[in-house]
Amino acid sequence: MKTFNLDYEENSKIVALDDLKYKLSYFGMHFGGTSARGILAYAGADWTPTYPVWRDEKANAPFELIPVLTIISPDGKELVLAENVAIDIFLAKQFGLHGTNPWEEAIINAYYSNSNTFFFQEIMNNFFWESQPKSNEEKRQYLDKMVNDQLTNWARIHEAHLEKNHLNGHYVGSRTTLADIRTTTMLDALEKIIGAESVASVVNTVKTPGIVKVRSQVESKPSYAAWRASEDYAKLNKNSANFVKDQHPELAASAED
Repeated sequence: MKTFNLDYEENSKIVALDDLKYKLSYFGMHFGGTSARGILAYAGADWTPTYPVWRDEKANAPFELIPVLTIISPDGKELVLAENVAIDIFLAKQFGLHGTNPWEEAIINAYYSNSNTFFFQEIMNNFFWESQPKSNEEKRQYLDKMVNDQLTNWARIHEAHLEKNHLNGHYVGSRTTLADIRTTTMLDALEKIIGAESVASVVNTVKTPGIVKVRSQVESKPSYAAWRASEDYAKLNKNSANFVKDQHPELAASAED
């Protein structure tokens, strides 16, 4: 198992350098890799998505988990960081997508964390994996509950905050931050699972204009739009659709729409 480089003083100098390059290693599908990929794309970073053969590389990853971020200095030195939350917050701060003071950071982290928890706990664990072995009728009930209860509650709470921020398309102030990008990538990943139509039954211009505007602001950034139009992204779409089809055949048609 690879451990972290603990030369804190030297490493802090490296990450402050210009012209850094990044590699983001995650499976060749969306879901757990969407947030970090979204930040790198939005920031216009010099980055490369990599897709490990996990059985060969697991032992070399910190915590034996992915995603793994590699930061590469101009002279070729490499630093490795793991864990979704650590990677996302590090990248947000690297590219000026976090708060300008401790309270802004706290609010950004709160909404980022809530969207992250919703995705991994409610969508992937409680819905996707827990319902997988159930009957089709039970699966339908799981889906209805996730959309009508969990997703609806998430959207209601986030929309109320965005209304307080004048429905300007941002969670904090008037600029894009980690919270905005996480909402965007989470909804995009959810559409890959249950389909855009199901998501739009809750998140739409009538019920949640603030959330829709957040997503529009992020997706209109040229570097982010270029990532979503890329060949790599198209492959991730295909692989994600195949993954959903394998695990939840009843969702496949909706997820491919």
